Amino acid sequence: MAASNEDHVRMITALENDDVETATRIITEKFDKKFLQSTGILRVTAVHLAAWHGRLELLDLLYKNGADINTTDKIGRCALFHAAHRGNSEVVKWLLQRGSFTDTKVNVDSCSKDFRKSIRGPYSIGQQLPIPECWGRTALHQAVKNNHSEVVKLLVNANTDVNVQDERGITPLLLAGSSVIQKDSIEMSKFVDIIEILVSAKASLNVIDPNTGATALHHATILGSSLATKRLIDGGACPLYQCNNTGSTLLHFAASVGNIDTLLILLEAIPRDYIDIQDKINRTPLHRASYSGHIECVRALINFGGNLAARTKVGVTVIDAIFAHIPKPVLFLQNILDSWVGRNNNYTDRYSYITINFDILAPKGELQMGVINSLIAAASDMEHLTLLQHPLVETFLWLKWSKLRVFFLSLVFVHALLILSLSGYSIMLLQYGIDSVLLRAILTCCSCFLLFHNMVQVLMLPRYYLKRCETWLSFACAAMSLVISLNTANIAIQVKKGTLNLPQQSSQWMLRFLSVSILLGWIQMMLLIGRLPICGYYALMFSTVLKNILKVLLAFVCLIVGFALSFFVLFPENDQFRNSWRAVVKTVVMMMGEYEYGALFSDTKNGSSFLPAMDGVVFLAFVVLASIVLMNLMIGLAVNDIQGLVKEGHIRQLLKQAEFIGHIEMLTSHRIFRNNWLHWLIESRRNIPTKITFRYYGNYPKSYLSIPTMLREALFLLASKQSLRNKSLVTNVAQENNHTQLAALLEEVLLRLKTSSYHTTTSTRKISKPFNMFKLVRRRKIIHKNIKKI
Repeated sequence: MAASNEDHVRMITALENDDVETATRIITEKFDKKFLQSTGILRVTAVHLAAWHGRLELLDLLYKNGADINTTDKIGRCALFHAAHRGNSEVVKWLLQRGSFTDTKVNVDSCSKDFRKSIRGPYSIGQQLPIPECWGRTALHQAVKNNHSEVVKLLVNANTDVNVQDERGITPLLLAGSSVIQKDSIEMSKFVDIIEILVSAKASLNVIDPNTGATALHHATILGSSLATKRLIDGGACPLYQCNNTGSTLLHFAASVGNIDTLLILLEAIPRDYIDIQDKINRTPLHRASYSGHIECVRALINFGGNLAARTKVGVTVIDAIFAHIPKPVLFLQNILDSWVGRNNNYTDRYSYITINFDILAPKGELQMGVINSLIAAASDMEHLTLLQHPLVETFLWLKWSKLRVFFLSLVFVHALLILSLSGYSIMLLQYGIDSVLLRAILTCCSCFLLFHNMVQVLMLPRYYLKRCETWLSFACAAMSLVISLNTANIAIQVKKGTLNLPQQSSQWMLRFLSVSILLGWIQMMLLIGRLPICGYYALMFSTVLKNILKVLLAFVCLIVGFALSFFVLFPENDQFRNSWRAVVKTVVMMMGEYEYGALFSDTKNGSSFLPAMDGVVFLAFVVLASIVLMNLMIGLAVNDIQGLVKEGHIRQLLKQAEFIGHIEMLTSHRIFRNNWLHWLIESRRNIPTKITFRYYGNYPKSYLSIPTMLREALFLLASKQSLRNKSLVTNVAQENNHTQLAALLEEVLLRLKTSSYHTTTSTRKISKPFNMFKLVRRRKIIHKNIKKI
């Protein structure tokens, strides 16, 4: 009996070490029923080890001697489990033919990583066998997980339950592709086969992994398998599930991976309303594709309606990501914008229709200026802003301006009425002593309207309007005008009595208010007119020169103050320098060349005009440093910037126009304007159609008559370019097909030449003339050369 146990141990040990000869000899020569029993802590049998190593001859021998092929070890593993895990299709087939159970599950309570460390002693048999990751796994789980397509096919054909779940709710389909490397084409092919097998067997395609929230379709998308993705979607897999951890969808994964074929399949299956679905940090698929630098994926998502103005939680827009991660982003976006302008007739017909689609600039769910506002915010230099010159963008801005200019012109009208009434009231008041009640009423109404307008702006968009100088300027002008309209009646009485020059404090303050308010009103009017497209270029020049002058004066203010105080000390008897403030003002005036040389240096005591040495040095230094150097520096900087503005003027004009339109649109989209008739009125003036069609020549809708001729010409040229490009693509495809057919024909000719080199005649004909090998070689070289060209 002891010898039998010893032989059993030797036989099991030989099987574990894959020593087939020793195991076979022991079974053949010293077979005992105990050889079929389990051994070791794991209770492993000889059948388990033979199945693991794929030894069919041993399995046959054991089976003939009465071995049970369905017996399990201590944790529920059977021979079929080991064969499926190893991927041995022959052993699996052999076991299935002999009635092996297909749905046997591993039945341990827990699978610790340190399980092997608990195996000790001389009977530590089975340490090399796989320990399952989870309780409840079957042979089909293991075969799918390890990408054994042949084994999966055998198990499915044996009516195995394809929807069997382990204790975590994981089905075999959820394990598909878990051990596949994307670059391994053979393994990827097996993965596609497994998907095809399970889908055809009616496996549940929308089972969700409880840990990640992913489905089988997520795995196929991450691996970039377009075939598996399409098969799952065709079988009924839902493409809109989001992962629990990140909230990412299939579109996010496909965009990150960069597989354009998989992405296009998903885009065809997903409704366009979900193209901008966001993950937990508000990233859209377009964000993910841009971050990864996948140009074709970005292009496809935009063409399917992706929103370029979509923002993450930290405020990063898609355009920000494109500028940061896509090479040559301006050229890339220009090419995309080009594709949204087309023609629907022959590209040589100048009377054909031009179709313009603004969906890329005005996606659904966003303000129509959202994309352009994001472009302006993301632009870091003038090169990025050149996108505003694209015919599609410029046409969009022009049409938006045509719709929204009624609000701007209304504002200009109120400002014009304010300053005209204010100016007319001051003339009537001070020149004729007439207190015009009508002008005061108009001034009061306009002031109240502008105050209300400014307060509404600040309340709706405080971060923007509180930072603008024009907001404070308009508020000050309106407030001062309102004070003047309510408190100037006594000035008219003083004018009539001829007592206006009396030093009354209230009258003096009111006159100062009147003077300042008139100045501010006309300056505000100038700024408003500068917003008009036709005048924006000149207003831009003025503001740029003003900024540069102020910067230079700020940089050299110490020089100016120094000379002013020096003159204040040198010329105390001169009325222009009798105090420090007048000295500063006079010094600034002298910088323009108004020196009054004789008045400054005349000697009233002795009648001599001789300059004292110290006074002359200071005055000469002022003339050189301040009047010549500093003034010429400011003039040079101003002229230089204007020359630069001539080159960039059109872009900056479009920028100014776009900023105004965007802020007007944001203002009119506030919830206070969403009331019944007011909402309808504003919506009709704020939005433009996202798709228009017109002719360059001939009749076209009256609403598009305002598009300038230069823009219509640019759109026509762009549409013609797109038509030519599309035609060239069709021609290239046709030529490629022709080249393929010609190459096949030349290959066939070459094959015939090879087979005819040493041909023999039939029995009724004489042998042909000797074959010229040099001529044959020359002909082959010519044919090969033609094939390479193709």
